[in-house]
Amino acid sequence: MAAKILILGGGSGGLVAANALARTLNGSGEITLIDRNPYHEFMPSYPWVAFGFKEPDQIRRPLKLLEKKGVRVVQDTITEILPSQQTVKTENDSFDYDFLIVSLGATIDENAIENFATEAYHPWTLQGALRLREAIHNFKGGDVVVGIAGQYYRCPPAPFEIAGQLDFLLKAKRLRDQSTITIFHLTPGPLSNMGPAISRVIAEILQSKGVRFEGSFELDRIDKDSKKVIAKDGRELHYDLLIMTPFHKVNPVVAKSELSGPKFPLIDPKTFRSQKFDNVFIIGDVVNPLINLPPAGVVVHFQAEFVADQITAEIKGGYVGESFSPVAMCIMDFGDDAVLPMCEFSKTYIDLSGPPSCGVLGRGKEIRLVKAGFEALWFSLYLTR
Repeated sequence: MAAKILILGGGSGGLVAANALARTLNGSGEITLIDRNPYHEFMPSYPWVAFGFKEPDQIRRPLKLLEKKGVRVVQDTITEILPSQQTVKTENDSFDYDFLIVSLGATIDENAIENFATEAYHPWTLQGALRLREAIHNFKGGDVVVGIAGQYYRCPPAPFEIAGQLDFLLKAKRLRDQSTITIFHLTPGPLSNMGPAISRVIAEILQSKGVRFEGSFELDRIDKDSKKVIAKDGRELHYDLLIMTPFHKVNPVVAKSELSGPKFPLIDPKTFRSQKFDNVFIIGDVVNPLINLPPAGVVVHFQAEFVADQITAEIKGGYVGESFSPVAMCIMDFGDDAVLPMCEFSKTYIDLSGPPSCGVLGRGKEIRLVKAGFEALWFSLYLTR
């Protein structure tokens, strides 16, 4: 009997794992993917939707396209994960499995911070990107503040990209002279936790654009009456338009399951297997903060490939194809400039001996074109129409 493989989540991790398993098992496994969203959305392009460069249908594809590759796709809401019973329950059904891949990502809570839902805008969901687009359309100049609600959020460079893209857009709309842009962050310098090379080039770009940076800024509250964000050390930033990362937390279905740990599910960081259940693998933003890996799509991409190889080896026998490489690279788009950084996380991820090793592979407008091309390549590889 073919092994049953259940994948929870149709984001980057789930999509890559489903494709890899369909390719390597070639019919010797029954693969099912469950997600409440009928679409896979290319999250790196959310800011482009917010700034009007892309429309929603350009950055998403139906997950049902996976069925061409022999993957069963179920659109449903997951309600319980019961690994001791090898079962997952949804609102409308239940599913048993031999192997389980949990790639449900982080959950956004717009109500975790008082006044966030009414005062702040963000492109960390497609709906949020469209709401931000409307706010930018109605913006007539003033003080723009971009910041983070907490250290844990998807795509660490994104707030800096948003500040740069906003500068570019306001210049095009002839509103830049009537506007200020300030970005605040927990790090003392722009992404200084990624090392001096990346921090230096981001600082150069922000300075060239006249974007003010406020470092070591830990949010205390949003005061809607005075239109200010206030730090715990008393610093205040006035805003007419506030763009902030929403509060991110562990997916609640995972948090209440037998997989949960003190804060994040406990896994073997070298295999991504649950420490409690050998046939359960957990990848992506559900666990990456625990093992000192960034919450980024490129990281879960490599994790998904590695986990798929492990499952294939157990089902078919043989060598696990690729070792997991704790490397991340992404193109940072600043509107009229772009940067291609790369980081290697072995020191933070395996032995906790130091910061990541990061460098800048390239910078220039032409790199932005590569980012647009990668989106097209992504869909051609994983969700061909």
